[in-house]
Amino acid sequence: MRSASPAPPNTGVTRASATVNSAASGSFKEFVTIFQTDVNLRYKSGNAVKNVSDDDDPEDSGQKGVNYRAEPLWFRMGYLPQTPFEITRDQDFFDVLSNNKVGGDPVTPIFTATPNAATRFRVLNPGGHARNNVFTLHGHIWEEEPWVDNSGFNLGSNPLSEWKGAQYGNGATSHDNFLLKHGAGGKAGIQGDFLYRTFQSFQFDGGIWGLFRVQSSPQP
Repeated sequence: MRSASPAPPNTGVTRASATVNSAASGSFKEFVTIFQTDVNLRYKSGNAVKNVSDDDDPEDSGQKGVNYRAEPLWFRMGYLPQTPFEITRDQDFFDVLSNNKVGGDPVTPIFTATPNAATRFRVLNPGGHARNNVFTLHGHIWEEEPWVDNSGFNLGSNPLSEWKGAQYGNGATSHDNFLLKHGAGGKAGIQGDFLYRTFQSFQFDGGIWGLFRVQSSPQP
């Protein structure tokens, strides 16, 4: 949890990102994305960060994060999480994800790849609440079952699989492998920042989101 003082810049360097060179699959970018749904965040004073207002379901309690980092929307908007909805619902969230809101990149992981580079997202939620999340990556699709045989181990293109742009069931009892169709930036290799996030409102508000940055010269 960041304090009110300026945070160090997010350099994009993370142990959750790697370039894999495989004799069978060729070279591809691999990103590990861990959702955290019951984090005990504390202020510098030691006091616990309170739940989001009107959070009356135990499955929504606690704070959220991605790979031990959090970018709560209430923090970016400049109000406390316990602020009543009667007040926050009148706030203008139009640019809440913009860098202009906080003067720089979010502190949650920024994964980078070159246009059309083969890319795999590994998504899991090893602990926290039992409520599952829905992983979404804007501007990209993948095969729901990217298995080339029945072994459950050999990943690749499966022409019989359904294509998806969001996947439900991300929780403590599951994990997912998303092999992006046509690689980073989609078939056209579009450069820019693509939002990855959970679909649920309380978890998204709590900070489960980040950026997939497609650019010609990615960071390592």
